[in-house]
Amino acid sequence: MSEERKSAEEFASRLSEIYGRSLVSVVLYGSAARGEYRPGLSDINLLVILDDLRLAHLQRGAHATREWVASGNPPPMMLSAEEWWNSADVFPLEYSDIRDAHVVLVGRDPFNRTRIGREHLRLQVEHELRSKKIQLREGYLVAGESPEEIGQLLIRSLPTFLTLFRAILRLDGKPIPRDRRDLIDAAGSLAGFRPAPVVDVLHARSAEEPFVAPLDGPVAAGYLEAVERCAVWLDSGEVGTGLGAEV
Repeated sequence: MSEERKSAEEFASRLSEIYGRSLVSVVLYGSAARGEYRPGLSDINLLVILDDLRLAHLQRGAHATREWVASGNPPPMMLSAEEWWNSADVFPLEYSDIRDAHVVLVGRDPFNRTRIGREHLRLQVEHELRSKKIQLREGYLVAGESPEEIGQLLIRSLPTFLTLFRAILRLDGKPIPRDRRDLIDAAGSLAGFRPAPVVDVLHARSAEEPFVAPLDGPVAAGYLEAVERCAVWLDSGEVGTGLGAEV
């Protein structure tokens, strides 16, 4: 068992002791669930669902969570059962990404009853793509004189864009490759961008070494083009129409 999985299970067991029957589920998701965890770069992401989320429940879990965060982990995403069941239309991007790669550590699988609307997902993906594209341009503007800072910007932003690549494949009904290189290739084929610049960033992130990417170089330009092409593809056809359709 990997160290990150062991840490997650230990924390989940502690939450089970604290909350007892009030605890509905503890779910591991993100890079640790996908087998892509990188110490120092990745987070151990946990979803915690309680039957209700009174202030007293937050207080009961505060000490354990403080120790969890002090170990370098983000606080768990904690929701009441009612919030979980009623939020699939608000967070379809997050829900669909967790659904497709998660490990139930305690309790029952919360996705057994969860339905995610295709149109809800399309709208959120469009919003996220446009927002992240603007933020990427702003980052280029601020760091443009430093190839080292541009390189770090690309490395930090990659997980977000991989999530969006999975989402556009999901909207098109395509299978989601588990291998990140295959994922980039599949998204490039669908949206019409060259995978190579994004793959270069993937390799740099995996190598955990300094990455230099001049603003006028092929990696920075190709990376931005990949994001732009995804946005164009999303606008180009009848993607995700119909509120009744699910992904």
